[in-house]
Amino acid sequence: MILRKILGTSGSRILHAASNLLLLWLATNKLGSEAWGLSGLILLDISLLLLIADMIGNALVFFSSRRNTKSLLKLSYFWIGIVVSAAGLIFYLLHFFPNIYHFLIPKGYGIHILLLVLLNGFHGFNMYILLGKDRTTAFNSLFIIQFITMLLSMAGLIYIFNITDERAFVYALYASYIFPLFLGYLLILSILRKENHSKPDASFSELFRFGSMTQLSSIAHMLNKRLSFYFINQFTGLSALGIYNSGSQLTEGLRMIGQSIALVQISSLSNSDDRIYAKVLSLQLLKFSVILTTIAIGILALIPSSVFEFIFSSGFGEIRVVIISLSPGVVALAANAIFSHYFSGTGRPVYNLYASLVGLGVTIPAVFILIPAYGLAGAGAAASIAYTATVIYQWFVFKKDTGANWLELLISKNDILTAWRAIKNLKKPDSF
Repeated sequence: MILRKILGTSGSRILHAASNLLLLWLATNKLGSEAWGLSGLILLDISLLLLIADMIGNALVFFSSRRNTKSLLKLSYFWIGIVVSAAGLIFYLLHFFPNIYHFLIPKGYGIHILLLVLLNGFHGFNMYILLGKDRTTAFNSLFIIQFITMLLSMAGLIYIFNITDERAFVYALYASYIFPLFLGYLLILSILRKENHSKPDASFSELFRFGSMTQLSSIAHMLNKRLSFYFINQFTGLSALGIYNSGSQLTEGLRMIGQSIALVQISSLSNSDDRIYAKVLSLQLLKFSVILTTIAIGILALIPSSVFEFIFSSGFGEIRVVIISLSPGVVALAANAIFSHYFSGTGRPVYNLYASLVGLGVTIPAVFILIPAYGLAGAGAAASIAYTATVIYQWFVFKKDTGANWLELLISKNDILTAWRAIKNLKKPDSF
């Protein structure tokens, strides 16, 4: 059953990677590097605010099977209202410091960022509930609908309405958030009608206590991945940022391998209290994730610069430099996803916070030193060093917690037999 869920989730992530590739082609050929760099900054601001909105969002996965769904939704909607209102106030105050404001927020897009955070926040809460209820098919379906809507909307805006700047990306984001949000509400309503109302109501304190640890680590993790965006823009300009954003998009398609596997992992662990099962499952998925990611990033790194220039237009050949410098980090992130979901799925997200802070402690000096000296290659190297430091910390905590040893990271005969049995029994309900 778990392997089937992984294949279903991985399938949706592969489609997402393909969609992102087409989106990237549209952006690089029709918008240009500067508009694409600006789009990356807008999306980064949205993502950072969403991480704060998700301070209780990730807790929904853990508590969806333990608390009344209606109470979970009420609390999460109340929270995102607070976050967007507070962000709006901060944006207003930052207007009195224009240099800081425009360093962080692209001119003319403050209101759009707030609205998009609100819409995506509501949509994200629906997705968390579905994942916590083990409704992975519905989760994957909404995920697919979201990125397909994004791609089709952006293509329509470019080819039909002749919008060839960052507005095409922003307006497409609106469409990709609103449509799946509506469909998600229909699914949530069906869950509410069937739910056993004897479950206790959730409290804001327990959601925040659990979710804050997860999200503080996610915020630090996002800064590890994206802090370099601000410094690339500052030191080398929007055009270089557009190239780095493109390279990051390509490698993030490969990160989906580990993320899709980890989503199934946390769904399984959140519905089980067996620590031995959690350890064995996490180690098997860790090896599976790292091997697949290593193969994929190795193939991508071998593609010549001329191919990237042919596909994404001239001037984007340096994408290969970004990919190569990010390659060790991409493999580290495959392991990071499994370790992070192990700690979250077993109710101890505080270790993810500590791990991300370790990575952030490496990122901050690295971007100051490496980006001015080595440009795009320095930005990728800084990210890779930070991701590796994060995973090393997580391994030692996992090792201490489970009694695992280094030999268990090697592929064993039992791993091969287990995978083979799972493949043979894919049509059976109890596979893997």
